[in-house]
Amino acid sequence: MMKSTLSLSAAIFACLWLSGCADSNSQQASDADNAFRPQVKIKLGVQSSAATKDLERQLDEFNAAHSAYKVELMPIPADGYDETLNMLMTSGQGPDVFQIGTDWLATYVYKNWLQDLSEVVDGKISEQFPRWAADYTKDNEHYYAVPSSMMTLRLVYNKDLLKAGAGCREGKPPAALDELRVCADSITKAGTGYRKYGFALPAGEDWAGFIQPLELANTYSGIDYYDFAHGRYDFTVYEPWFRTILAMKREGGLFPGEISLKSDTALTQFAQGNIGMMYMSNRDFAQFSQLDAHAFQWGVTMPPLLDASLEGKGALIVYPDPPYVINAFSEHKQEAAELWAFLQSPSFLGALYKQGNLIPTRRDVTGDPGNRPLLPDFEAFLPGPEESPYPQEPKFILQDAPSSSGPKNVGDALRMKVYRQIVEGIEKPEAALESLTELYNKSLNEAKIAKLINMGNYVFPSFDPLHPLQENQ
Repeated sequence: MMKSTLSLSAAIFACLWLSGCADSNSQQASDADNAFRPQVKIKLGVQSSAATKDLERQLDEFNAAHSAYKVELMPIPADGYDETLNMLMTSGQGPDVFQIGTDWLATYVYKNWLQDLSEVVDGKISEQFPRWAADYTKDNEHYYAVPSSMMTLRLVYNKDLLKAGAGCREGKPPAALDELRVCADSITKAGTGYRKYGFALPAGEDWAGFIQPLELANTYSGIDYYDFAHGRYDFTVYEPWFRTILAMKREGGLFPGEISLKSDTALTQFAQGNIGMMYMSNRDFAQFSQLDAHAFQWGVTMPPLLDASLEGKGALIVYPDPPYVINAFSEHKQEAAELWAFLQSPSFLGALYKQGNLIPTRRDVTGDPGNRPLLPDFEAFLPGPEESPYPQEPKFILQDAPSSSGPKNVGDALRMKVYRQIVEGIEKPEAALESLTELYNKSLNEAKIAKLINMGNYVFPSFDPLHPLQENQ
């Protein structure tokens, strides 16, 4: 009997010992599995810019505080960013978190490509932004993006060259487009033989060549190609601008080679003292400030009016920088949401604002004395009472457009192509702008008939260009 008891005890002991070994082996196997498990990678798609290096430094700090996963930056050239992003999303290779051009937000929401942020992040985040930014994509309690930074536009000028130009107003910057032309021409004439030119138009890029100096700058004159009061397009409003640019080109006031001129080259030439005037966004100015020391004095002023009679007719547009969104097909939603929240935080925005890389929409960031920008004259780019964000215009695919304009005209390729052809002298301003107007309105009507667009979101009968957000807020 005792022998049986001992045998049973030994059997129980053996069983427990083996069980302990099994648990130990299981734990070791789990630890080994975790050790060899690939680290989760979160891809962040951004427009490459002068701020990329500072952005990388901020992400290094974020990665150091989040060992479970790593954020990998995916810089994409700004010129052609929309087209590249669209191809990535179509092929299922889109980054987990990315910047998106504000013009394409509605399209991406319609395609269900964007994560509803109300499902993955704290809704109180949007409450920390001004109303126009918090409501930018909000529908009931659902939202997909909150513009966390914005872009402003100015005319930057070389004070020394303006003093040398006999046609400039005693060295003062031009207040209207005709003054810009006369001043630019006189600067070029004064610098003949020294390669000095009056004005630079980087028409080798859509944004720097046409969106900034044409479409954005003319809102200060109350001029826009989309009529928010009636929901119609009219590109003929830009005919005076094109005729002035063509005249400067003919008379020598324009920096030569404008059709192939890139923004980087123009900024470098300006920094070297070879250009009298050019348009710069706050991002351009930050890039200009990082170039070699400038041996001249410069000034910053509001863009010239299309015509002096249009003073006080419009608010200069404050353009939202492409906001960050979360890919609806990301396999790492929670990690992506944590990254998105960090990109909206005062610490992230404040650090980039201090370096002059962006202007935050959060007033608690711009109002913090500890975030004061280090760049000289950067405060001249902060939005003032004559500036405002604008409502979004409708977005749709152009119908019956020439195939040469690009696949489905993604990124407004056709509009930019027409602008460039006018400056190049291939198309006459009046006929080209009338044709563009007809095409856009026809495509808009077809989109309405197909119920792809709810025009109630884009028409404001009492729209006032001086107070563009007043009616819809």
